[in-house]
Amino acid sequence: LSIIKSFVGVGMWFFISVFLQEYSTDALSEYGGNFIAYMVIGVIFFQNAAGVLTLPFKSLSTAFWDKRLEVYNSSDNGIWAYVLGRFIWYFIYNIVIQSSVLFVAVFVVKVGINTNFSILIAIIFYILFIAISFGIGLIGASTFFTLEVKQGREPITWAMDILARIFSGVYYPLTIIPQSIRFVSLLLPHTYALQGIRLVMINGYGLNNLKVRESLIILIVFTVVSLVSGIRLFNKSLRHAEKRNGVGMVV
Repeated sequence: LSIIKSFVGVGMWFFISVFLQEYSTDALSEYGGNFIAYMVIGVIFFQNAAGVLTLPFKSLSTAFWDKRLEVYNSSDNGIWAYVLGRFIWYFIYNIVIQSSVLFVAVFVVKVGINTNFSILIAIIFYILFIAISFGIGLIGASTFFTLEVKQGREPITWAMDILARIFSGVYYPLTIIPQSIRFVSLLLPHTYALQGIRLVMINGYGLNNLKVRESLIILIVFTVVSLVSGIRLFNKSLRHAEKRNGVGMVV
């Protein structure tokens, strides 16, 4: 079902991009005017990052309501092992799905990408994108204990997900966003991750390109800040829970 969902999701946006392609050429000059490739690549890489963003909180919520969170916490670093284990499995599992969708898009549907693009640079951008999403996800998961948000969606990753879908250029080029609010795009790591991946895969640019280098440097900064902040806040929230009623108690 996950595989079908991924193909359906990307396929839906593929057909939308086919209908809108002739109206978007001017806005996509930096990507060669290929709106279909712009859309498909953006959706494929955004999907997994969006899943990683909510994974830490969902992992805690699932274990909590299944009455297993206290058991995990009885072992040293048990909750960390549980969250990291879920993350590693999710990442590997979705890499297989993403690769399958990308293979079909490029070799079956003939979505246009540069045949000589640097796979290594694209992978680096993608790994940084996932690391940032996981770091922000940990920040959001810390609210599970500090704000007692036990189910549904916590506010941090919810806000990040909404802003990213609107302002990071997942579904449309940033040039169509009004200039007065376009500054929001500069505050989102998704903007630089998707821009870098697209410039590499569609145009075949490498580190000799200024925009690719700038996007990579900014992503590295985002990665360090999000992971350090996420780890610190998540550990702090665990200590907060243990001092009060325990990690498995409803307050």
